[in-house]
Amino acid sequence: MGMDDLTPSDNSIGVFTTDASLVIQIWDAALARLTGIPAGAACGSPLVELLPDLEERRLLARFRRVLDEGVVEVLAPAFHRYLIPCPPANASAHFDRMRQRVTIAPLHEDGRIVGALVTVEDVTARLERERALSEQLAQGDEDGRLGAARTLAEDESLETAQPLLGALKDESWRVRRVAVEGLSRRAAPDAIAALLASVRENHHHLGLLNSALQVLAMSDVDTLTPLVEFLNEEDADLRMQAALALGEQRDTRAAPALLVALDDADPNVRYHAIEALGKLRAPEAADALAAVAETRDFFLAFPALDALTRIGDARVAPRVVPLLEDELLREAAADVLGQLGDEGAVAPLAALLNAPEAPTRVVARALAALHDRYEKRYGEGAYIADLSRAAVNPTGARNLLDALDDAGNEELRPLALVVGWLEGSAVERALTRLLGRADARGEVIEALVRHGSRVTELLVEQLGSEDLEIRKAAVVALGRIGDARAAPALVEVLDEDPELVIPAADALAKIGDPRAFEALLALVGDANAAVRQSVVGALNSLGSPQMAARVLPLLEDDDPNVRESAVKVAGYFGYTECAGLLLERCRDRDERVRRAAVEHLPFLEDERAKPALVFALRHETPRVRAAAAGAMALAEGPEVSASLIDALGDDDSWVRYFAARSLGRLKVAESADALAALARDDKASHVRIAAVEALGAVGGETAFGAVAPLLKSDDPDLARVAAGALGMMKSGKPADVS
Repeated sequence: MGMDDLTPSDNSIGVFTTDASLVIQIWDAALARLTGIPAGAACGSPLVELLPDLEERRLLARFRRVLDEGVVEVLAPAFHRYLIPCPPANASAHFDRMRQRVTIAPLHEDGRIVGALVTVEDVTARLERERALSEQLAQGDEDGRLGAARTLAEDESLETAQPLLGALKDESWRVRRVAVEGLSRRAAPDAIAALLASVRENHHHLGLLNSALQVLAMSDVDTLTPLVEFLNEEDADLRMQAALALGEQRDTRAAPALLVALDDADPNVRYHAIEALGKLRAPEAADALAAVAETRDFFLAFPALDALTRIGDARVAPRVVPLLEDELLREAAADVLGQLGDEGAVAPLAALLNAPEAPTRVVARALAALHDRYEKRYGEGAYIADLSRAAVNPTGARNLLDALDDAGNEELRPLALVVGWLEGSAVERALTRLLGRADARGEVIEALVRHGSRVTELLVEQLGSEDLEIRKAAVVALGRIGDARAAPALVEVLDEDPELVIPAADALAKIGDPRAFEALLALVGDANAAVRQSVVGALNSLGSPQMAARVLPLLEDDDPNVRESAVKVAGYFGYTECAGLLLERCRDRDERVRRAAVEHLPFLEDERAKPALVFALRHETPRVRAAAAGAMALAEGPEVSASLIDALGDDDSWVRYFAARSLGRLKVAESADALAALARDDKASHVRIAAVEALGAVGGETAFGAVAPLLKSDDPDLARVAAGALGMMKSGKPADVS
């Protein structure tokens, strides 16, 4: 080892080495400059002669441990001050001797310890700076103290955490916050130990307590044992703060000690133990906390109910029901039943709702929570609704309706949900008024639909509202109810309310009233494609006997939008009288019209349909070819199969995609080789996936051999689909290539 390997670049650090007998071998230039001891005077001298007080200062034993045990020793300046006595390199206002941080490490050679490597760092200036900052932190104004705290927190090279510990007591919350952040970053065992000592000694200092608890919660150091010990201290305030800290740390190992603290003589300790057990979600505490709640001592029962909700043990719900009678605890008890109760909680909650001075919002919130939980877990929210409907009397219904009038945003949804379970004209009127509230509109629409045709007239009235969202919600509800009496009003919406054409057309499609035919037909050429789609869907749903005759001339309309819509209607029904014009539309000058016509060719009972499909697949634009490939899934015959196999080599990836899917639907065995090549080599991921799915449907040795290697594909979607395809081949079930 040469000197270049030993000498640090930092001119505040010097290095020396010794042999196994602690005779100095190397004394570098930096150390000579720092200490004033030249290398010539040091090298070859026993360390104990150069530093005769080593034994007295108990430092010689540190060197022996390094040589005998191979450990690394660190001499901290806060405790040992220095190893080599010498003046500071620069004048110091506080130190007559240089303060040094020293590291003693073993020197190894051929697996043996042959000496020690010692680094000596001059930290005098650092300690000077730390002391100045500490003084500023103790005596400056708030801005000065804050600046000093920030510097101390950010400079992790400073030697001790003590100034930051002191700052936890500062009267300024900003200073305390910076101290918390700095200590949590250090999180060294000595800092935490000092912090715990500060908690014990200064726990009446509120600022220190709050800040210390934050540090403990943020620390990775295990503080469970000392905090549990604090629970046994004589001072009740310290026990209280220990319970609080154990809850903040979220360590479930603290639960047994906190359970014992539930019997503490001091109610404040019991309170914080209850809160801590809730934060820990300790299931073993459920029975004990239920017992606390049953005392009906509000100071302790209220947090116990909150803790039970956090723990989530449904067994305690029956023990909570009697607490609905307690005016101070009924809200917390209702919340527990909403979160933990079963159908048995409905009757007592409804009984509370039926009282003249009922806590209506509280009960509605609990019933809604119970409903939502049953719906999510079992798909049986309707069961809770049915039980509630049977249990709520007219007084309870009136309480709910009255509460709706001034309900806030968070309260409205549970109120609207529960009101929607009830019957009666007053309920129906209240629900229609709520259509304008976005925060409960979904629940309101569901409730109105359940009321059915009884609310049709009320909803039709809402179609005249100035609020677009109310009109839209009314249209949606009328469509779901399906009452034909709403058809004329919805037709007016088609004519007069452009913003609601799509939902009105959808509603008329659900109702299926023939009176909507003319109004819908007038919109088949609308410039908005979404409107045309909704109108076509509605016309197809109506199935008017006039349809074929009225659509036939539209197939030759000058407007391509009209022709496209007409193709979709005539093709959907496969009208014989429209077959010739539908085939002509396969050669329409507009691509969208051709695409729509090709998509509907399989519905025509005409011998010219298949040749037209084959022609389109071979000679059309990419979009029309893709439409033809997809449509062929509904056609059969050797010419169809051959065309689809050829299309697997198409330049357009979507043509290949739909061709593969159609071959899978048709289970064309002859396509296995071409599909296997596609699954293996195609550059488009969606095409490979479609080919694998098709192979799963086609089956056979070729398909199995092509799919099995793809289980190890780097593409997780492809590997997943391959596994499904192999499963289908083994089970013989049809492929799902929908």
